[in-house]
Amino acid sequence: MDVLTALTASFGLMSGYYAARWAWRKLRYTSPSQRGIDPVGEAEVYLAYGKTRQAVRVLKDSLRDDPDNLSAKVVLLRAYSTEKNREAYISLARDVQAQVQGQPVWRTIQENGRQLDPLDPLFEAKI
Repeated sequence: MDVLTALTASFGLMSGYYAARWAWRKLRYTSPSQRGIDPVGEAEVYLAYGKTRQAVRVLKDSLRDDPDNLSAKVVLLRAYSTEKNREAYISLARDVQAQVQGQPVWRTIQENGRQLDPLDPLFEAKI
């Protein structure tokens, strides 16, 4: 019974620690626009260092402030591709398709999309 009590106490301490850590990060986060920083540039740096989750957070926050920011959407597509988030990638690709179709960036979006979902007609290469 002492082992079970020790495990329960240990789990309680770990849960408390991670809950406090999550709350601290949530409370101290300031969006890039509030700090006067270009969110797309900040996300690019995060992606360069493999911090995809932080890049996604910055870009989503930026898109809440400016939903028509095409460059933020394109970088967010790259982040979704990196983390293999198929559903989010396809949804956002459909959203930007009309704006970028026929441009070189659309071919890149299609290539990455084919890697995530080879059967989706959205990503078929048109000759």
